[in-house]
Amino acid sequence: MQKNNSSVLMASTLSDVFFHLKSVNNLQILGGCTYISSLDEKSLCVKFIDELSQIEKKERYIDFGPSVTLSQIIQIRRTNLPEVLYDALITMASESVRNLATFGGSICAADPKIMIWSPLLALDARLEIRNQSETKYIPFSKYTGIPKGFILTKIRIPIDDWDIQIFKRVGPSSKLNDLSAGFTFLASTQKDLITNVRITFSGNTVFRSTELENKIIGAHFPLTSKFIGDVVKTASSLLEKNQEYTKMQPILRQQFLNLIQYSLEQLT
Repeated sequence: MQKNNSSVLMASTLSDVFFHLKSVNNLQILGGCTYISSLDEKSLCVKFIDELSQIEKKERYIDFGPSVTLSQIIQIRRTNLPEVLYDALITMASESVRNLATFGGSICAADPKIMIWSPLLALDARLEIRNQSETKYIPFSKYTGIPKGFILTKIRIPIDDWDIQIFKRVGPSSKLNDLSAGFTFLASTQKDLITNVRITFSGNTVFRSTELENKIIGAHFPLTSKFIGDVVKTASSLLEKNQEYTKMQPILRQQFLNLIQYSLEQLT
């Protein structure tokens, strides 16, 4: 993995990180190193900074430091986490890799948008990023990468009451390729009414549509087969209209539509 003449610096505090970011151009930030294939000329390991390794649970959200490993999150257990987050994490790699892979590294891995992107988008996660003088908060739906000079310092996951939580992984179970993707469906109901819904899909491309979600919100039970079919047709039309979704393999498109139908059927 390591290049000739590459060097890895170690940071023990955030002050160290900000100093190196200011002093070294094009500094590569490292965590568990499970998502990189090579080292840049200058790299900085932040995995052992205590402030970045904390988990703090509040009544309405959980804050995770980016250096928290996937295994540490799984150890909190499914009953104490949003179920779709837990279900996504246990599909990611082997246990030995999850012991090393960090939450922040999983988010910053640019392509493909691996399993964790789908539940984070559906849950309306928020990222805290910092430099030496400024702290910013980015909704996960707006995240396109960590700006130059900043570092990811916190991932906030809201804890909401969902009546239905579904996560499904598609594609091979042992590796990531163009057929790998994660699907998330969340729904809240009240009496005979759907009050909230979120649908996300992440792989080589990422899908979430408020138009699709709004078509479902307000629907009354029982959901008819015609209504479910109309929702699936709307989703298919949205895929065809947006050029971004042309990256999606035909088999993934069909699996996505099948999962929407399956999820809605769980509400009938």
